[in-house]
Amino acid sequence: MLAGLGEIDWSAYEGAYGPAVEAPALLRAMADPDPEAAETGRHDFHSSIWHQGSVYPVTVVAVPFLVELATTPGVHERERLLVTLGMLTDPDQSRGPDLPAVQTAVADHRDALAPHLADPDPEIRAGAAYVLGRCRPHSAAALRSRWTVESDPTVRAALLMGIAYHEGAECVDLLRTAATGEAAPVPAAAVLAYAKAGLALPPETVVPAAAAFAAGEWRTPWAESGPLNEVLRRLDVGSADALAAALLDGAAPAGRVALARALLSRFRAKRSAPVALMPRLRALLTDPDGEVVTAAVDAAGHAGEAASAVADELARIAAGGLAAAPERTDDPFFRITTGGLAVYPEPAATALTVLVRLGGSHWRQPLLAAWEAGYWTAADPLLDDHVPEFDPAALNGVRRRITALLDAGVTGNPISEAVMSLVGWGPNAAPAIPELVAVLPTAPAPASLALAAIGPAARDAVPALRRTGDSRAGYAVWRLTGDPGPLVRAVAEMLRRTPPYSLEHELNLVAETGPATAPLVPRLRPALTGPADRTVPARWACVAAARVVWRATGDPAAVLPTVEAALRAGATSARQAARLAADLAPAADRLRPLLHETLDNRWARVEAARALWRHGVDPAGLVGPLLAAVADPDSGPAAVALLVEMGATTAVPGLGELAERDERVVRSGTWNETVWADEKLRRQLRAAVAALS
Repeated sequence: MLAGLGEIDWSAYEGAYGPAVEAPALLRAMADPDPEAAETGRHDFHSSIWHQGSVYPVTVVAVPFLVELATTPGVHERERLLVTLGMLTDPDQSRGPDLPAVQTAVADHRDALAPHLADPDPEIRAGAAYVLGRCRPHSAAALRSRWTVESDPTVRAALLMGIAYHEGAECVDLLRTAATGEAAPVPAAAVLAYAKAGLALPPETVVPAAAAFAAGEWRTPWAESGPLNEVLRRLDVGSADALAAALLDGAAPAGRVALARALLSRFRAKRSAPVALMPRLRALLTDPDGEVVTAAVDAAGHAGEAASAVADELARIAAGGLAAAPERTDDPFFRITTGGLAVYPEPAATALTVLVRLGGSHWRQPLLAAWEAGYWTAADPLLDDHVPEFDPAALNGVRRRITALLDAGVTGNPISEAVMSLVGWGPNAAPAIPELVAVLPTAPAPASLALAAIGPAARDAVPALRRTGDSRAGYAVWRLTGDPGPLVRAVAEMLRRTPPYSLEHELNLVAETGPATAPLVPRLRPALTGPADRTVPARWACVAAARVVWRATGDPAAVLPTVEAALRAGATSARQAARLAADLAPAADRLRPLLHETLDNRWARVEAARALWRHGVDPAGLVGPLLAAVADPDSGPAAVALLVEMGATTAVPGLGELAERDERVVRSGTWNETVWADEKLRRQLRAAVAALS
């Protein structure tokens, strides 16, 4: 077995970690009769030859040996190796420039794989059906032939998926018959094939398909995230709603849990889905089974603003956390996160986070009650970015929360989160000034930020801020009085104790005070650089130091080498440099070529576009990169704002398309925030179209 393995110069083929010299050893390990050694070989294969779905030149060379292992009796886990071969060819499972070559290499071995459609082991037969199903168009006859004699429902489901992949719409009669006249999971496979082909479900297939999904979990490599998830995500809205209704009517609790998870998947994919399927979600939120409700609340967390239709149900669930036993943990990370407080239990905690994201008034009573009972809730950190509508009762609740935490000696996240919840209310939070002054020694950074946000009404707190001596407190003093002295002195003291490389945030704060930072310039000039520093944080700090020197002296020559070095370094370092380059325009024309190159950097294209615009570049030439940036969760809102600021009317068609498409534009980022970020972006896109039109 594995003849010829040692005759290949494996060092000539790249894998995940460079030349794939380890390939022969791991392939031999996969053939080892010892199950643990074989498992180690399979693990190493996934690590270096097929790493997190990426294929490489070495993957192509390894395919014949993998086929031999998968088709040799006695090799451990042959069914898994067959599935791996199929996944190597599947664009939903694998990626990379070498994927076409891998697909061809696997298809070239179809004659060696086909006999295993008749293997005595049904798992081997199902694995063979999958990999041959991926060998389009070569294996259609073999799959059809086996379909006429196969009796195992799971294998028939695998065969049906392969036939549908080969034949497409030509096999709709077979799909309809399979969906209405076969045992589970075949009807589920038929519906998955309909969905993958973009076809609506015939009405007569809905109930048997729902019964098949409800009969139990069907695992198939044809659906990476699970078959019901993929079906509900891909189907037209009418078919999706009909299938969801049938599952609600006939499924056991496990099936209704699966439905809730599938709704979540569709909510994340399509903007219209939450509104269209909200009646189904409402039914799940009122389900008598607790696990179903928990899954439904998770789905509501990805429904965006449409979840306001079930705010009453979510408020009832959120209030129910008080009746549950306190959840405590000895995990050090969570103890830091929660300050040692009891954690508000699920699903009430998640329901509360949805209500906070929605705004309105439904969040107030359950959250304030949870605080009064001494809980930390997952909604606490959200009150900063998702600022709820101001009302005096909520303000009084926050004030009581701060006092209670201080009295209990709680520090860290809980008290900072309580203080940060006041920032978005600005001057309306003025009655909380006594609590903010009291909390300054414990949480100087957020308390200073909140006092600065309150504005002139907080001037009586200035003596306390001066005593604090913290840079954030100094910043607040400057914002409230116009006196930059405390901030400059605080940063000067930090520079005496700490190199500039660890003070990027403080340097950016003090730069805002302009010429007042002159005393810091001698200390910062040595931090300016020609070549870029080796570490990203140090590059950021170098650019921040350059910003202080520029604002203090107005001398672009002193800082241009630092800006150029950071632009050449790329990634997020270029973003910081491009921001400063925008301020330097038009005194730094020599940066324009580098800024044009930076338009290709996803981390910095918005800042580079702004700098180029400031340098006189026509906005029409910047529309393309900025539209590309709109879908990026890190830069989308800034890209839209810049297009409006530039008056880029040629961007209107592109902005309109992004605003009105049904597929989510924001598809990555923090899991729980993605849908909410997409809906916020959609509002911004529509406003931008109106402004530019």
